[in-house]
Amino acid sequence: MKSYQINQINLITAITNELSRQHPGIAVDHRFNKIIEAANIIVAEFGRPYVPASAKMGLEAWLNCDETGSSSLYMAWILSGGGFGHWWGRRQPEPNYPRDPDDFGRCLKMVEAVPEFKGIIYKMNDCGPEWMAVARHWDNWEKLYQENDGCDLYNLMQSAFKAARGE
Repeated sequence: MKSYQINQINLITAITNELSRQHPGIAVDHRFNKIIEAANIIVAEFGRPYVPASAKMGLEAWLNCDETGSSSLYMAWILSGGGFGHWWGRRQPEPNYPRDPDDFGRCLKMVEAVPEFKGIIYKMNDCGPEWMAVARHWDNWEKLYQENDGCDLYNLMQSAFKAARGE
């Protein structure tokens, strides 16, 4: 992915104009600093290079890459023991599970980035019926993901989740 140079002043102007369009006569007063802060965040994010997940990069590097998601962060939290070390200063992720092949792919990339997690995926069994299904079917789903068989993988995931929930 490409990085972009965004003009901060033009972005601030656009945000201010949009606020005025939505609420004519709105006073931005002390909130103008938040507009600047938001623009700075956008400028910084678009100005940096994309950081993909890569094999054996380790947990810290993976946590700072651009291929994390809510389910992969939760899985990493559980498998790492969370709450210390690499997680210092980070919030505990919400208990999400991979709902589709893209989500599963981010979990898979996390395990590839932190290979020691491969042998302890079974620990996800204690995180609810959906995670139990993920752990039980991991190897098969990994194979389907690697074969780019998204439709079959999606259908298998959904039926495994329903079965795990007793539906």
